[in-house]
Amino acid sequence: MDIQGILLGTPLLHWSMGTIVDVIVPPDQFALADTFGRLPDATVESICVVAHEPGEVMPLVWGASEDPDDLDARLRADASTVAVNRLATEEGRSLYEISWSAAVREVFDVFIQSNGTLLRAAGRENRWELRVLFPDQESVSRTYEAWREHGVDPSIRRVNGVEDVVTHGGMDLSQDQHEALVTAFEHDYYCVPRGVTLDGLADEIGVSHQALSERLRRGHRNLVRTTLCDSPNPINRKP
Repeated sequence: MDIQGILLGTPLLHWSMGTIVDVIVPPDQFALADTFGRLPDATVESICVVAHEPGEVMPLVWGASEDPDDLDARLRADASTVAVNRLATEEGRSLYEISWSAAVREVFDVFIQSNGTLLRAAGRENRWELRVLFPDQESVSRTYEAWREHGVDPSIRRVNGVEDVVTHGGMDLSQDQHEALVTAFEHDYYCVPRGVTLDGLADEIGVSHQALSERLRRGHRNLVRTTLCDSPNPINRKP
């Protein structure tokens, strides 16, 4: 089954180097639904630990809330945790060691059995965002189907080849957009005053003024969407 084609409506990527999949999962199908329900401002982000057993996945997380003591109590009382140990506190956030419930470990077990590796997990009030590295297309399809069988309905937000994530930072930038943005930065196009005009930058890259303008505009749009709009920890906006 081509999960990428079904869910994203895009052509199949080159899979030989592995695939990184960004997945959104509701907290009530994964972890800390009680905590997020009672503390809407709370955020949790994993510290990556390479694991080969379900019980070893996501043992360390950073947690933050306007009321750290309340967050501590909610985490300990949450149905998805078995044991919670606060290890350190700094700059408004706390580092926790967490032993997860059997239900949470089952979600991890699904992709571990398919040789998947959790690269990142971040949770907040209405969703968890997981970034998982899979070795091939078959393991993605197998994991997706197994999650559905376990009552988890994942929404696949983005699928990238490993090479694309390493080269372009997983920002949904095309090669042309990436080149235009980096070249613009290197030539001080974003400085005040600018170190180069748009025409000069177009000459440097070897494209027309119009083509470069479109690449920059589309590249900026993708960067804003992936770093601000789709970020699991959006920037607080003050009136």
